[in-house]
Amino acid sequence: MRTTICCLAIAIVALSPRAGRAQAPASDTASSKTYFDFQVEVPVKARTPVKPVYPSNLRSSRIGGEVLVQFIVDERGNADMNSFKVLRSTDNEFSESVRRAVRASSYHPAEVHGRKVKQLVQQPFMFAR
Repeated sequence: MRTTICCLAIAIVALSPRAGRAQAPASDTASSKTYFDFQVEVPVKARTPVKPVYPSNLRSSRIGGEVLVQFIVDERGNADMNSFKVLRSTDNEFSESVRRAVRASSYHPAEVHGRKVKQLVQQPFMFAR
């Protein structure tokens, strides 16, 4: 059988009373603000995605799983690993593999009014055998 690791598109799942309305930066300190997907004109996009490594013991045991993570992509397109959180995971080894992959990946940053801004990202990863 062939091993498949699927990295789904970057998405943000957030509920807010202002959902659907973009907010303009309040001032020049807007670069310190973190935006949600629905608040940006150009959302974060993977520039050089790194696929997580399927842990060999889970692969040999034919164990599949999924991991949902959340992190901030800064204005330079780097994942802020201090903000990295595992929201859901079927196994800690999958989580650690995803953490290493996110750290090694780079992104095109989000934009609001032509300025690069921070964006909160939620991204699912699937490990299928």
